[in-house]
Amino acid sequence: MTAMAHAPQINVAIAHHDPYVSTGIASLLRASTDFTVQAGSPEAADVLVTDYATGVLRATAPVRPPVGRRPKAASFLVVTDQDRSWQIRRAVDAGVRGYLLQDCSANELSDAVRTVAAGRRYLSRSVAERLLDTLAQAIPTARELEVLQLMARGLSNKDIGRLLGIGEGTVKTHVKAILAKLGEPTRTGAIAEAMRRGLLMDEEPPHADTSLAS
Repeated sequence: MTAMAHAPQINVAIAHHDPYVSTGIASLLRASTDFTVQAGSPEAADVLVTDYATGVLRATAPVRPPVGRRPKAASFLVVTDQDRSWQIRRAVDAGVRGYLLQDCSANELSDAVRTVAAGRRYLSRSVAERLLDTLAQAIPTARELEVLQLMARGLSNKDIGRLLGIGEGTVKTHVKAILAKLGEPTRTGAIAEAMRRGLLMDEEPPHADTSLAS
């Protein structure tokens, strides 16, 4: 009997919006004897493998454990094609523990799951390099990112303030800070630079199927 057979079982839940990617991940993990791929609640899993948008949303959501049970720290592993530096930075800041691109190998996927399950971080080499690129850049605040997203939709300061429940003057202050941090003198230039950096990533569809793989 191999040493792997004696390894503790790692319970993995999969909640990826792409059913083909989800099925592929499940198949690859089931080939290893130390993984149990479940279709139950992700709160009962050691690792939740997910897409970018779902991973960021779930990582920032408050944990509400069943009555009488202590909350379990979530360990999120994102497998995605979102590879721009600020997309990666946003996910890591949100609490995602692992980040892989969809062209990763089966061995790297398995290693990432084991590392995340052990409470450590796992970033593929290319992902780590892109993350390092963001360290020398000014970081927009969460509120500034909200304003930036609405700016990209063409909304005026007045409309942005109404949607966010803040004053128009406060919006102008945020816009000024955004322009300064992105090094652009105009809103158009700032939006273009934000898109280049990945601050305005293409969100995965909110209506996408995020049911757990069976």
